[in-house]
Amino acid sequence: MKTAWIAALCAALLPLGAAAQNYPHRPIRLVVPWAAGTPADVAARVVGERMAAGLGQPIVVDNKPGAAGTIGLSDVLRQPADGYTLYSLSSASLVAPLLYPTQKVDFLKSLTPVGHESWNYNVLVVPTQSAIKSTKELIDTARAKPGSLSFASGGNGTPAHLAGELFNQQLGIKTTHLPYNQFPMAIADLLSDRANFMFLTASAALPQIQGGKLRPLATTGAQRLPALKDVPTMAELGYSAFVLRSFDGFAAKAGTPPEIVKRLNAELNAALSSPEVRERFAPLALEADPMPPEAFGKVIATESEKWLRVARDAKISVD
Repeated sequence: MKTAWIAALCAALLPLGAAAQNYPHRPIRLVVPWAAGTPADVAARVVGERMAAGLGQPIVVDNKPGAAGTIGLSDVLRQPADGYTLYSLSSASLVAPLLYPTQKVDFLKSLTPVGHESWNYNVLVVPTQSAIKSTKELIDTARAKPGSLSFASGGNGTPAHLAGELFNQQLGIKTTHLPYNQFPMAIADLLSDRANFMFLTASAALPQIQGGKLRPLATTGAQRLPALKDVPTMAELGYSAFVLRSFDGFAAKAGTPPEIVKRLNAELNAALSSPEVRERFAPLALEADPMPPEAFGKVIATESEKWLRVARDAKISVD
């Protein structure tokens, strides 16, 4: 009886091992839970194209935007845990458990980390016609007239919203959040000076800054951004605690064979280390940062705790 049980177990495991050994033998779908053309989408396409060359199979990007990434996540979780459906996970999705509690989103349990892709830093910007010329002026105005200044975002719980709330919390000021249904609408009203300031990802801010439409006051990284060498960091201005960055990375459905995850991680890291990807990341102000799956898992856990705390303190809801 014992021998038969062992034989049956080995038979059950054999197809899984063979599948991992022959992986991949068909195209891989990468679900990006954001609209085409967004910074996360562009970065995923750049990296996916390079990974495909190493894997010998195409990586097909499938955009499924909406509900803080949970629509795309639901799609991924309906697929087999075989490595042929991947998920582009970013900081922007981390508050989904708070915004959509009935969906019981748990990124750490439902997904297995494949690898970290990039860091994206924020730029504190105001319209070029704004009377505010520095971060100090903005903060002094907010303290003198609580609630008089407004900041724009692409909606409740988005990175721009969370950055603005963190700004309020850490500096002890009160500014008014203006949520928009779509990210381009937020930028349009900022350019028209109907919103006073915004924390934009550097990749989204750079074209507006270079076009003379937005004035950068500060960046949120630990060091100055190469693309904005003349713009000080918040830390340089005396706000050392205000270091803000968002991540993008790849994940697979929990239960994906470790051999497949290892292969994907190796190809992802090779892509990120290639001169081609780094050259294409430079104008997007993205910082490639390859790491093993376990390290990326720690990033997800740490960043989730941070942003959920900010969201709870600000009493952010989906409405």
